[in-house]
Amino acid sequence: MAGAAHVLSRYATALHELAARAGAVDRVGADLQALARALAAQPELCRGLASPRLSREDKRALLTALLGGAHDLLRRTLMLLVDKGRAAQVPGLAAAFEEVALEAAGRAVARVTSAAPLDEPTRAGLLAQLQRVTGKGIVLQESVDPALLGGTRILVGSRMIDGSVQARLAALHTRLMAAPLPAAD
Repeated sequence: MAGAAHVLSRYATALHELAARAGAVDRVGADLQALARALAAQPELCRGLASPRLSREDKRALLTALLGGAHDLLRRTLMLLVDKGRAAQVPGLAAAFEEVALEAAGRAVARVTSAAPLDEPTRAGLLAQLQRVTGKGIVLQESVDPALLGGTRILVGSRMIDGSVQARLAALHTRLMAAPLPAAD
């Protein structure tokens, strides 16, 4: 999967560079978000794009029908993905493009998972601290996972900051297991 993400990142980077030259970054981004929403609303379309039983021509037709009046750069990029046998990755292109666009603007996405929803003072403090640490403007994407019990798990790019209770307990366990025991008398 990491290889697929790397390939998708390369396509998103190329699409962003072409869109920037054409002055169409916002338009391409909006068209990609619309496509992502359409695919999320109809999971059978994603399955069709991933299916080896559906021909490339059928996949191209499916995407063409979904694209409507989308920007030509997006249309050509998606058709290239299909032609290269990477149609299953089309649903992930919007997120990859958004990350590339944010990076180009000196911003980054921080995916924050917490045991409970963050209150406003906590959110503001976390945002300020992440901006200070990364030197970038931060866009928070929050999710709640009650299994964390407490604390937060933050992913900024490929950097993971795990302040969850589980991580702290695991670190404590490791330290306790590594501690030498006193000699018996």
